Amino acid sequence: MLDIIIKNGWVVDGAGNPKRRSDVGITGAVITEIGDLSGRLSRWHVDVDGAVVCPGFIDSHSHTDSTVDMNPLFESTIRQGVTTEVVGNCGGSAAPIPPGGTVGRFSGDGGAPIPEGRSFGDHLEYLDNKGMSANLAWLVGHNTIRKLAGVTGETVTESQYTLMERTLSEALEDGAFGFSTGLEFEPGRMCSPDEPLRLARLLKNYDAVYASHIRNRDSGVLEALDEFLRVVETHGIRGQVSHMNIRHNTHAPDGAFASCVKRIEAARARGVDVLADMTPLNYGTGSMAAILPLWLTSSPPDKIKALLLDPDVRARLRGDCDRYWRFISGGEWERVLVQSCAALPELNGMWLLDIAKMWNKQPWDCYFDILASVAPDLGKVGLVAYLFTDDHLKETISHPLYMLAADGYSTSADGEIANYSRFPLHYIGMAWFLTHHVRESGILSLEEAVRKMTSMPAGHFRLGARGLIAPGYAADIAVFHPEKLETPFDISNPAQYTRGMDFVFVAGEPVLDGGGHTGATPGVNLRKQSSN
Repeated sequence: MLDIIIKNGWVVDGAGNPKRRSDVGITGAVITEIGDLSGRLSRWHVDVDGAVVCPGFIDSHSHTDSTVDMNPLFESTIRQGVTTEVVGNCGGSAAPIPPGGTVGRFSGDGGAPIPEGRSFGDHLEYLDNKGMSANLAWLVGHNTIRKLAGVTGETVTESQYTLMERTLSEALEDGAFGFSTGLEFEPGRMCSPDEPLRLARLLKNYDAVYASHIRNRDSGVLEALDEFLRVVETHGIRGQVSHMNIRHNTHAPDGAFASCVKRIEAARARGVDVLADMTPLNYGTGSMAAILPLWLTSSPPDKIKALLLDPDVRARLRGDCDRYWRFISGGEWERVLVQSCAALPELNGMWLLDIAKMWNKQPWDCYFDILASVAPDLGKVGLVAYLFTDDHLKETISHPLYMLAADGYSTSADGEIANYSRFPLHYIGMAWFLTHHVRESGILSLEEAVRKMTSMPAGHFRLGARGLIAPGYAADIAVFHPEKLETPFDISNPAQYTRGMDFVFVAGEPVLDGGGHTGATPGVNLRKQSSN
């Protein structure tokens, strides 16, 4: 007897094959049969009335490690059909946690303090014991281990290298799937190219992936991509170029995207296993402090707030912040919105120009005032900005070497966490590929979009037997009628869940039933098996 039969569905198998009418049988946590299961007995018979039955979606670039402690039910992403998220991206992972560190960076009080610190493995065990509704696959962040080792500038002592290498090795032993860098963010932006190159050599013995938010995606994007490719090619490891895109009007060279793709294709022709990913919206998220110059961010922490409040320093900064989102330096303030500021939560969800009008100040002064409110922890303010043209979204999302990712985090429409999620991306991002880029724009077929969100990331990150509707694969399954999916996009009212996802199963257990969350927590932290 089967545990569950999903009856009368159109199976989109995750491999890119045309959809076919079929039933799906589940025993325990595994898919065991596919075909006509009429007359077969099961403990639960689910007639889905012609809905699509596909593998649960895998978000290949997520930051849910920063919110899972506050939102273990994965409220916003489970309603999009997401059953696994690859976390620890852009150089920042929520573990390991140094002594006196915190969990839950979006908490208003900075999160729950961890007096004695917590290793990578201990943190995963903590979350497993707490219970989660979906799965996480972890990368270890370079910026995280840099902070743990006390590295702030370009210089790294041998003892600091030893500590970073030991921390990374321990995390890989405990099941991390790879290592990420965020080379536009503190403190990784100050490292020399030799530092990621040295650390990444440890990945080879674990068949682990190197994922990078590269150092520059505007005027220096080609050199930054070459830096990344040097790491993966030198060590013969798999690589993931995080959100490899060209932001609009930021001084990138003509034909930059085509040149980047040619470099990736050439590396693959040389035998380098490298892929990229892309986000769903014209808008993207980022750190408010990322435009600041090194001469400010490398100042003593106890001096940064005073510097940001100094009129003479502000005058210098106005001419010295032409980096990262360069359109800010160019005065395009209408493109920028505050997403999360713990010190001034009343600003969350407001455009910078509206803040300037409310405060009766120039936008630059508002910018520096907001940063000063969180100093010296400048990374605590997140922004949203208009980044990509429709044409660029089309050429990235449709490219065969690009997986699909939200680059957000799972959140909830209720509770404290909602105050720090003032943008629709976190509620609709992965489902937006299906409603907008498949159904409305026709950029991708349904089968290809599902492949880019299931078997493609599962295979590249080595997530085991998941990402396909096939016997022996994990019973992580999404069920929905494509024409009924709704992804509300309203910046003034962002906390609206995706609607129309009928069922979501994780490890064969229903987490979404008839569109409602069951409260089940069958998710786990996936652990990569060492290949040593």
